[in-house]
Amino acid sequence: MTLIPRKQAAQLQTLVGIKRQKAEQDMLSLQMEVRRIEAEIAAISENLKALDRTGEEYDGASLARRHGAVERMIAEIDRRKAELAARQAELAAAREALKRVMHSEDRISDL
Repeated sequence: MTLIPRKQAAQLQTLVGIKRQKAEQDMLSLQMEVRRIEAEIAAISENLKALDRTGEEYDGASLARRHGAVERMIAEIDRRKAELAARQAELAAAREALKRVMHSEDRISDL
């Protein structure tokens, strides 16, 4: 491995540090987004389960089914699950980016 001047090593360390900070922020942002979407899916699912309870407010559940509320809720859950899958893929990519930056930091510290 070729040794580089200390000044360049310090500059590289700073640049990689900034890149690491951005990668960490991106990953945290995506984690928060994934949690938010999971909470939304859970809330919609609970609303759907509330409509499905038999014996309780049959008239309300019947009207909801008749006017398509159930279908809209199911479609919304499907849409959110697709969004969740996309965010989880982005999160996996962000984790890999963070791993690469951390590896770069280790390599620079070896200089």
